[in-house]
Amino acid sequence: MSQDKVLWIDLQPTLHCLNQRVAQSLSRTFVVQRWSFQHDLDESCTVGTIHELLRQTLQASSEQYHLIGHGLSGTIAALFAEKYPTLVKSLTLISVDTLSANHWSSHYLGLRSQLPSSRQSILRHLSSSLFNTDSSRTADALSCLLAKCLDSEFIQGSIINNQYVDNLSLTVVPTFVLNGEHDFVIDINARDRWSKTLKSGDRYVCMKLGRHFFHFDQSQQVADLITAFLQMVPGSWIDREISSCDFTSFVRS
Repeated sequence: MSQDKVLWIDLQPTLHCLNQRVAQSLSRTFVVQRWSFQHDLDESCTVGTIHELLRQTLQASSEQYHLIGHGLSGTIAALFAEKYPTLVKSLTLISVDTLSANHWSSHYLGLRSQLPSSRQSILRHLSSSLFNTDSSRTADALSCLLAKCLDSEFIQGSIINNQYVDNLSLTVVPTFVLNGEHDFVIDINARDRWSKTLKSGDRYVCMKLGRHFFHFDQSQQVADLITAFLQMVPGSWIDREISSCDFTSFVRS
C-alpha cells in the first residue's frame, strides 16, 4: 500500500525553519513534500497567480494530497481547497482564522502605520508575542527572520495598500484547524467563527498555552494530532454530526 502524500504549502520560505520539526515527524508516517513559492521583488503577485501554479502542480499528480499550511499559507491553501476540492484530500490549518486579514504580517503593517516606533522595535515586540521564548538572543534572531520575510516574500498588502483576500467559508474537503490558546493574532473569538464554518467530520483543537508559532515548540504534539487526523481521512466519522468533542484543548504534558 502506498503512503498518503502531504504537501506543505510554504509561501514564506524564510519561516519554513519553524515548520521543519513537524514536517520531519510527519515524514515517519507519510510522504511529505514542500510546495514553496517566492516571487521576484519587482513582480506583482495575486492569490489567483498562486492558485494557478498550485493547480498545475496538483493536476500533474495522479494522487490527491493532504495540504498543510501555517498562517497566510494556510489561508491561501484553504481558499484553494474551496476552489478546487477534487484536487485536495484534506486540509490542515495551523494558526489560521476564518477572517483572512488576521495574520502576523497584517498586525505588523497596522502597528507600523500607526506608531512612531522604528521597524526594528516593532518587530522585536512582535517576536516576543508570537513566540514562546524568554531569550533576548532568540527574540533578536526571530525578529530578523520576520524582517527578511517582509522584505522579500508574499504578504497580504503593504503599509499603504492592504490587498483584499476573501474570508474562509465551508469547503467539502475534510478540515483540521489547530490554533494557539495565547495567540494574539488569531483571537479568542476565532473558535466561535470556526464553529460556524466547520462541517461534520472536521476538527478544531486549541493548543494549551500556544502562541502563533506554537508548532515550533510543541512540534511532536502537533505532529501526533495531525497524524491521527490524516489517518482518519476518509473515515466513518465524517458522516456524523459535529459535536463538542471536535472542539477540544490539548494539554501539553
